[in-house]
Amino acid sequence: MRTLIPRKAPQLLLQTVDGTHAYAVNCASPHSFRVLNGSQYRILKEINGQDDIDGLARKLFMSPEALEPLLSMLAKSELVRFDNCFTAPRKPSGPKSLNFWIHTTDACNLGCSYCYISTLNTSKGMSDIVKRQLLSKLVETAGKRKIRTVKFRLAGGEPLSQFKNWKRFIPEAAYALQQVGCKLDVAFITNLTILNDDILDFSKEHNITYGISMDGVEQVHDLTRKFRSGVGSFHVVDANLRKLLAHNIPVSVNTVVTNQNLEGLPELTRYLVGLDVPFRYSIVKGEAVNAELLEENLLLSYSIMKEAIETGWQFSRRHQFCDLKPNELGFQTCASGFSGGAIYVDGSFKYCHVHFGDNSGSGRSIFNPDIDLVDMIQQSGQYQEAKSEDCKQCRFRFVCTSGCPVYRENGKDPQCSIYHKFIPLYYELQARERLKLLRSCGKI
Repeated sequence: MRTLIPRKAPQLLLQTVDGTHAYAVNCASPHSFRVLNGSQYRILKEINGQDDIDGLARKLFMSPEALEPLLSMLAKSELVRFDNCFTAPRKPSGPKSLNFWIHTTDACNLGCSYCYISTLNTSKGMSDIVKRQLLSKLVETAGKRKIRTVKFRLAGGEPLSQFKNWKRFIPEAAYALQQVGCKLDVAFITNLTILNDDILDFSKEHNITYGISMDGVEQVHDLTRKFRSGVGSFHVVDANLRKLLAHNIPVSVNTVVTNQNLEGLPELTRYLVGLDVPFRYSIVKGEAVNAELLEENLLLSYSIMKEAIETGWQFSRRHQFCDLKPNELGFQTCASGFSGGAIYVDGSFKYCHVHFGDNSGSGRSIFNPDIDLVDMIQQSGQYQEAKSEDCKQCRFRFVCTSGCPVYRENGKDPQCSIYHKFIPLYYELQARERLKLLRSCGKI
C-alpha cells in the first residue's frame, strides 16, 4: 500500500477554523464533512497527487505506518482516494417518494405587496371532486410505482382558511395510501394568522408540520405582511408560532430576503435563534437586491449564529440558506420534474407553483386518464438541465445545483457570487458547532 498515491478530491474544500483545527469536505460526496486537527490538516494539505505514501511520509517527517491509517480514514469520506475514481451524486432511475405543492385556495386574508400569485382571490377552495381525483391518482401511482412516501405541501392563498375541508380529507388519504404501502406526510405552508384548538389537536394527532412565512420582527414584518384592513400581522403570527412550539408541533420559518427587509435580518436572526426554531433565508427571485447591503446583513446574521453556537445552539439543524444542500448535496435543486410538481385548485398540473395562472404546460391535469403522476411530473419540463458551463465545472455544483431553474440567468443562479462567499462560511459554522460538541464531551 505504501506505493499507492493519494489524491485529493477535485471538489475538496479545506479551510482552517482556528489556530488548531480545520475542516474538510468533498463537495461532491454527501456527508463527507470532517473536522480535522492540525496534524490531519497538514497531511491533507500536503497531498499533491504525485507523492506515494512513502514519499509523503518523508515530507511530513512521519513513518509510513503512522500515515497509512490516517489516509485510510480520509478515504472513507472520499476526501482522498488512491484510484482517482471519485463518485458524485447521480440522478436515480426513478423516484421512491413524491412531493406535491397543493394550491388549496386562491383566497387569502393578507394583502402582501409582493405576492406572486396572479390568481389571488379569483376562485374558492379546491372542490371535493378535485380532491377525490387527486387521491385516486395518488393511489394508482403509488401502487404502480412502489412509491413509499407522498408529501403534501398545502399552500394557497391561505390554506388554513380551508382547514375543515382538509381535516376530513387527510385521514382518508392517509388510510387509502397506507393500503398500497405508502405513507402520507402533510405540511401547511401558511402565513399563520389562523390557528385554533381544533387545528392544534388535529395537527398533533396526524403529525402535521408547518412552514410559515415571516419577513422580520414587528415593524419589518408588518411593513409587507398586512391584513387586508391594513393592520400588520406580526403580533398574531408571533403568538401562534409560540403556540405551535408549546405543543411540540414541528414548524420552520421561511424568510424571503428583499430590499424591504434585509436590514432587519440580524434582529430576526436573534428572534429565531432565541425561539430555537428551524429557519431558512431565501433571497428573492425575479427582482434585484442591493448586493452590498445583502452581504453586510447576512454577515451580521451569521455572526449572531456563531455566537449562539458557543452556547449550544444547533446551527446545522436549525438553519438553511436558500436552496443550498451543504451536506446532503443533490443532482437537482428541487423535486420538480423528477419526483414533484404543483397542483392547482382545478386539478391542473404545473412544473412549479410559480406557474399558476400562466399557460405553461397547458392541458396537463390529474383528470387525464392516460398518464400517471410520475409521467406527468417528468413531462412537465426540463428546466433542471439548463445549466451554464461555469456551473458544470464549479466546485459547489452539487451544493447549489445552479439554483432555482425557473429563475436562472444564463444558466446559473443570480446569487452565484454570494454563494461562493457564504458556502465556506456555512461549513465553518458547522465546524465550530462540531468542535463545541467535541469539547463538551471531553474528546478534544
